[in-house]
Amino acid sequence: MESNSVDLIELVNNFLEKVPSPYVLMFSGGQDSLSLAHILRILEVPFFIFHLNYGLRGKESDQDENFVRDWCSKYSVPFKILRAPKEFNSFANFQSRARDLRYEAVMNYCKEVQALSVLTAHHANDSAETFLFHAARGTGLSGLISISSKNDKVYRPFWSVSKDQINFFGTKHKLVWREDSTNHSDKYTRNHIRHNSLASLIKAVPQALQGLKTTQRNLREINSYIKTTINRDKDLYLHKSYSIPGAKIIDRKIFDLDYGSLLFNYIIKPIVNFEYEQVISLDKSQVGTHIQFKDWQIWHEREGLVLLNPNLVKNRLSTVKPKNIGSGISNIQGNCWNGSFWNIEKQWELEHIKSKETKDFGDLMNPLINVPENDKGLFWRTWIKGDYIYPIGMKGKKKISDILTDSKVPSCFRHQQVLLSNSISSGEVYWIPGLQLSRNVKVDNEEKYIRFNDQ
Repeated sequence: MESNSVDLIELVNNFLEKVPSPYVLMFSGGQDSLSLAHILRILEVPFFIFHLNYGLRGKESDQDENFVRDWCSKYSVPFKILRAPKEFNSFANFQSRARDLRYEAVMNYCKEVQALSVLTAHHANDSAETFLFHAARGTGLSGLISISSKNDKVYRPFWSVSKDQINFFGTKHKLVWREDSTNHSDKYTRNHIRHNSLASLIKAVPQALQGLKTTQRNLREINSYIKTTINRDKDLYLHKSYSIPGAKIIDRKIFDLDYGSLLFNYIIKPIVNFEYEQVISLDKSQVGTHIQFKDWQIWHEREGLVLLNPNLVKNRLSTVKPKNIGSGISNIQGNCWNGSFWNIEKQWELEHIKSKETKDFGDLMNPLINVPENDKGLFWRTWIKGDYIYPIGMKGKKKISDILTDSKVPSCFRHQQVLLSNSISSGEVYWIPGLQLSRNVKVDNEEKYIRFNDQ
């Protein structure tokens, strides 16, 4: 069993030597955070206090807030108290949302007071509880080592200290703190683990806290090695798309590996929290299907599984307003496929020619076309189901949808493919940039032409 005579003041002082100051202490008014605040005062370390009142315990929560306010006023410690929105606790997944709210708020306070670090009073028992809780629910390495002495800008000076040692310190220094009545109830899973599982474990194995701490340290070393190895090889399994700018390709080889789920958790999940089994199912589905998580999407394309970030997903929603490109129009733009690459906001300058003055007939991206005399307009718009074209070099007509499929236009963006048509609604198409030109607008002896020059 660990000795309660450990010098917490010296321990915290040594810990803070490597922690950038000034600090914001997350302060509930309970024994743990009060003990840490008391030590900071003894060390004469300038710090700020942050308290968040969730209002879960009615008057008791308000009394906690008043205690924090009075304590800070008594010792001239600058502080900030926030209250969670009303009915915050009435929605699902409260614990996770409460944590997100708490850390977002304290980081904002750090910016406000120009503090560089956040201190919390999490201790060895908290770390052990979290380890057992996550292990029982099923987790990876990151879940087993989620509480450490440092996470980004959050530092935990008591991380190696047991609850008994903090209790001994508080009693010795005659500290007065607030007791959270819910801590004595087994209603919450963590409390049940604390009062029963962990307590029984420590009784059976007195060195359990030290042993779990050693296990977590070993797991961190393993996790560090895995991260280093994966960072070296991650481009093999997640690389840039060669056809869609800004998109990433998840290599299907990852699903053939015995440790594929491990790679997925280290490579994909830090970016966006798609489930491994969900992505495997997508890989077995038809080309053109997709899944979505928040503002991210993964599409099953011929190139592979295409990961679209929020900006690309937003771009998918953009549309081109149909435009009649008469003599007053000098430029147009839109998204198009050139046979191997998706061009975003491609631009063309229009050159109106009265008579055939050149033998340069251009190409599928920069054509020279005639303007049919009986045409009521040339409309620049996106592809619509039912569109068709009379392709040069072919008999009859062909559906635009078939041309887009044959040309392997990515399903995630094919609805944005721009074209030139004789109608604002579905109908005959004269030109599909980069893909096809109609024989009805091929250059002959007509007098009116338009040259499209891409920029």
